[in-house]
Amino acid sequence: ASRLSYFLWSSMPDQALLDAARNGKLTGDGLTAQVDRMLADPKIDRLIDDFPRQWLQLHRLGMFPPDGKLYPDYDVWLEASMHDEVVQYLREVFANNLGIDAFIRSDWTMANPRLCEFYGLPAPQTSGFQRVSLRPEDHRGGLLTTGAILGLTSDGTRHRPVHRGVWVSEAIFGKTPPPPPANVDPIEPNPPDSPKATIRKKIEAHAQNANCAACHRNIDPLGLAFDQFDAIGQWRTRERVEKGTGNDPPVDPSGTMPDGRKFTDADQFKTILLDDRDRFLQAFAEHLCTYGLRRVVAVYDRADIRAIVDEAKQKNYRLKDIVRIVALSDLVKKR
Repeated sequence: ASRLSYFLWSSMPDQALLDAARNGKLTGDGLTAQVDRMLADPKIDRLIDDFPRQWLQLHRLGMFPPDGKLYPDYDVWLEASMHDEVVQYLREVFANNLGIDAFIRSDWTMANPRLCEFYGLPAPQTSGFQRVSLRPEDHRGGLLTTGAILGLTSDGTRHRPVHRGVWVSEAIFGKTPPPPPANVDPIEPNPPDSPKATIRKKIEAHAQNANCAACHRNIDPLGLAFDQFDAIGQWRTRERVEKGTGNDPPVDPSGTMPDGRKFTDADQFKTILLDDRDRFLQAFAEHLCTYGLRRVVAVYDRADIRAIVDEAKQKNYRLKDIVRIVALSDLVKKR
């Protein structure tokens, strides 16, 4: 009862759940009835509010406030709106029991007037968050191209493709890359008397180091796919380079996955991620179980995770169904 309640409601069990536990009714149909009741209760919003902090590292948004001179459009209202966009997006997917494919790509997002202005979307008719349709030329859709995710994987002055790649590896594929070797030289600013160069060019030169090449080959493409978005998530076609000679260089969001698949931009990269939806489902289930159990899933949990994934595939990858499957799983029932 406690594990269910802290998983779904982030709080202690209510009286109905305690009574069911005392009367031995948290098995079979009795357990199913309690889980369904809890999923329908407004307190389920606590799961929607809390889970993104852990899964998406949303708590890091604003950790490196953008430089006001470089990004004058960024303000406290925009940062709060970016955070709420992600939470409202998850709430919309959960409420309508949409497939988790929507986390990768969609033709809609949740936005308020401040975000519509920032993204260049038509101004909404009312205040507050609402579902907004997207066009291909809006360059949005899904969570990976939200201002929050693009911002939390940057720092206060520039975007950071390697950090973005690590984030995708962890959040989407459930794989944490090894730490960099000790004493690795940082990426240096552009020399004032040299032609302006993109961060991509500097990373490619950095990755020539034999000690760095193996990891960068797996990480860099995942982050470079979003090079057309700056440190606060604004769309651009050229990278602003403060020092150096010549014009700001054009950005190049193309890349090659470790298995050889190529993409030209973020949209094609999303298509590759959707082709790997089973890997994403596996990672998502592990993240959800980690959140629900309050511990990292281990090797001995593998069979239980596999059972959750198999059942979720039969439910067409739908979010609310996945949460329900985890809540009813043997993994949650065990001590």
